[in-house]
Amino acid sequence: MPAEERQQRAGRVAGLDGCPAGWFVATADAGLTDVECFVAGTIAQACEQLDDCGAIGIDMPIGLPDAGSRACDVLARRLLAPRRGVSVFPAPIRPVLESHGYRDACAIRESIDGKRMSRQAYNLINKIKELDSFLQKFPGFAERLYEVHPELSFAALNGGKPVTVPKRRPEGLVQRYELLGRFFAQDDLDAALTSWPRSKVARDDVLDAFAVLETARRIAAGDAGRVPELTEYDGFGLEMAIWY
Repeated sequence: MPAEERQQRAGRVAGLDGCPAGWFVATADAGLTDVECFVAGTIAQACEQLDDCGAIGIDMPIGLPDAGSRACDVLARRLLAPRRGVSVFPAPIRPVLESHGYRDACAIRESIDGKRMSRQAYNLINKIKELDSFLQKFPGFAERLYEVHPELSFAALNGGKPVTVPKRRPEGLVQRYELLGRFFAQDDLDAALTSWPRSKVARDDVLDAFAVLETARRIAAGDAGRVPELTEYDGFGLEMAIWY
């Protein structure tokens, strides 16, 4: 979608991150001042409440190859190298979505690509399949949903330098919280971090969603980065790109 059209539709923007309870959603106006957060059990339930959002960032793969690797994953890992590239899990190939368990997923991928699937990537299968099914059922949302990787977003907030300490370490959480504090009110961040039990929404889920939200703001404004620069689509016409 052209930047001019994104700007016209951007009444609000949103950032979504998967969490144990489903999806943690942070929304805001273009100035990132009127912040609202909620938890939705499914992506469909989340998007029902985002009709006024011109750009919706989501930390989940959109567009899946039939074989091989997506260029956006390869390029994102390079941007976060040498220490944070491992945070970008390769998106699964589309045939793996029909697998029955981890061993079956590995067997399917090995028969096509000659290598197994990582356990970390497999753990995202259910949410990837949920999002993929939603976009095929409601293709209009593909114009407003943008794949965003939080670590690339944090790097953008950090002057282009990746945050090298992992997010699940206390100092890593503090560094990311402080970066977000340059763009969001501390009260909004603190309220989001304390309003849900950690068994439903982890602290890093909240911070990731806010980082994705800030990228969504820049997408709506037409000044976000993306990899690759040239558009690539999967077999179902879904764009394969990561924004930051």
